[in-house]
Amino acid sequence: MNDLYFTALTEALHEAEICTPTLVLDKERLDRNIDHLIDVLNKGFDYRLVTKSLPSIPLLQYIMRRTGSQRLMCFHLPFLLQIVNQIPSADILMGKPLPIRAARHFYNWHKKQTSSMCFSPDLQLQWLIDSPRRLAQYGQFARENNLTIRVSLEIDVGMHRGGFRSSSEFTEALRIIQNSDHLILTGLMGYEAHIPHIPGILGGARRAFADARGRYSNFLRAVETELGNDALKDLTLNTGGSSTYTMYTDNSFVSEIAAGSALVKPKNYDVDTLEHHIAAAYIAAPVLKKVDRPEIPLSPAVSAILRWTGFLPSQGAFIYGGNWLAKPVYPRETEQVRLHGRSSNQELYGFPKDTKIEEDDYIFLRPTQSESVFRQFGHIAIYENGKITDWWSVFQEEHNEGNSADSLLESAQKRSYRL
Repeated sequence: MNDLYFTALTEALHEAEICTPTLVLDKERLDRNIDHLIDVLNKGFDYRLVTKSLPSIPLLQYIMRRTGSQRLMCFHLPFLLQIVNQIPSADILMGKPLPIRAARHFYNWHKKQTSSMCFSPDLQLQWLIDSPRRLAQYGQFARENNLTIRVSLEIDVGMHRGGFRSSSEFTEALRIIQNSDHLILTGLMGYEAHIPHIPGILGGARRAFADARGRYSNFLRAVETELGNDALKDLTLNTGGSSTYTMYTDNSFVSEIAAGSALVKPKNYDVDTLEHHIAAAYIAAPVLKKVDRPEIPLSPAVSAILRWTGFLPSQGAFIYGGNWLAKPVYPRETEQVRLHGRSSNQELYGFPKDTKIEEDDYIFLRPTQSESVFRQFGHIAIYENGKITDWWSVFQEEHNEGNSADSLLESAQKRSYRL
């Protein structure tokens, strides 16, 4: 890790007078990762942004402009409301099947909107369906409310986390849709995040990718058999993910790929398929208290032995906050002191004895994932050209009584301020 990079980042944070734990996004590194994504998209794919991994309206809007895509994948009802409210031009595919109550909440909320609401669910929203039972629920709801509901079928292409797996159930679902006046088949979605994690003894990623491709193709043939040779022409054929999107070289069997985390590259995405991507997000945690020769309570002699054996560091620091899903990356060889346990208030980190760090400096941690960590900080500090240039808000949610659609959006709007 480049010391000069974090020295410059520290100076930018001091200049911006940042004194609380902050999620920093390097916009130049983000752009570099977007460029790698565009190289793959240019092979003939549409791109769908995974909003759970990029949980910020301004961040989504920026990437949408850079990639020219209006396609989003959404996973959570409160975030769906915020996206519809703030990005009404979006084409949205739900990334997981939601209970029918979630659909009911959404449509009850949407019909109360004013005529200025530009978002049209029957043209811009696809609900993900994973079973005949759920399809029947959505069909009944659509019929009772005289709605047209667009559905995409989740297919199991080898990950075995759910979705249609047997040809009989899949065919049953196609027939239900075909015979319905209120349901429209708009696509298939096959998620294959297991591919990079298949061990070599089982054939590795190459065999897993070929297997997933074969399974997907079988479902495509089933659609053509049941609905006709032209049935696939206008469907959204979605697949991919941050750790697999680079494996797609042609659009012979899918039309779009989805990715999100790859653009900020948290630590869990240090995989071979993303070796050309670069980490773009860090947590900056202010140092509150520098500690020489850290000790455990009531045990100075034992503490000396523990320092000598390496179980306690020769110097350390209590930081502002802690206990994040993140790993320290700077200063070099920084480690959380396990003997002191985890703390979300003041967590102790240790350094080699020659480390130069003072109170009011920062230690930097790299998130292991983006989807939950980003949202813990309220706003993202945008780092560009050696300065903090902007603050981007993140998705917010609040658990109100009943989690009604109106109250969920109202909470989000109240928290949508900028620093």
